Amino acid sequence: MLDYLQGVLANSPPAAASLLLTLAAGGVLWFVQNLLTRFDDHQVLFRDGNVAYLLQRTALLLGFGVAALPTATRGPDDLPWSRLVGEASELVWVVAAFLAVRYVVGFVLVQRVADDEELLGGNVALGVVEAGFYLGFGFILNGSLTGASPTVALGLASTVVFGVLGLALVVGVFWLHEAVTPWSIREQVRAGGLTAAFEAAGVLVAVGVVVREGVAGDFTGWAIGFEAFTVTAVVAVATLYLFRWLANRLLLRGLTIGTVQREHRVVASAFSAVVMVVVAVLVAAVVRTQL
Repeated sequence: MLDYLQGVLANSPPAAASLLLTLAAGGVLWFVQNLLTRFDDHQVLFRDGNVAYLLQRTALLLGFGVAALPTATRGPDDLPWSRLVGEASELVWVVAAFLAVRYVVGFVLVQRVADDEELLGGNVALGVVEAGFYLGFGFILNGSLTGASPTVALGLASTVVFGVLGLALVVGVFWLHEAVTPWSIREQVRAGGLTAAFEAAGVLVAVGVVVREGVAGDFTGWAIGFEAFTVTAVVAVATLYLFRWLANRLLLRGLTIGTVQREHRVVASAFSAVVMVVVAVLVAAVVRTQL
């Protein structure tokens, strides 16, 4: 008991420094995001009470928190103070990645770089989908930062490469989902359709959760890493859609996804999105045991 307490006290200063470093990185992300907008974020969020923009910004912070978990947590074998240097470099990557993906989100969803006008106009549907995008991306970055590598340089390189690959896969699945559905998700979202928004957000978060398993793990070589990523991602996403279909058939009882969208059943769409994320968590847990 005494030895355990002494160990906790000995590790408290570097652990506190690690937490402060992570919080500082989150603050930098928030303030830089404010600088990139052409309006007063504080006014829009806390005085005007813009729900659409609030969804985007809170999901950005939540996604950052999910992504930063591997950097902020430390095991008994971690060196107390020298680990902070590596953590700082990882947090720089996380902040830069979230700032860069802001433009990817705007291009994918509304086919232009900036989507601030839509959010300022109160398009809650767009806020919902962007929230899903940031959360899904947070899980991917979490996976890319999980695991060990032979050197710091290889660790950073693999983190960036597999993080970008994971993002590309999520964007690809979103476009594939758009292509195979008989309605345009992006057009409905731009028109403020919440049923399409919940559908898309559920897909983005769920795919991020399962793709995380494809990018997580120790780096043992580029060829092995690419092979593991490809196989895991394809199998996990296919399994996700299969069990999502089964879950909807059992729980929605006769309400197909097409019916939900055509009749604008917002509650059913939101419930279906939650079911998809729950299924994704279970699929990811199973995939993790097989790696």
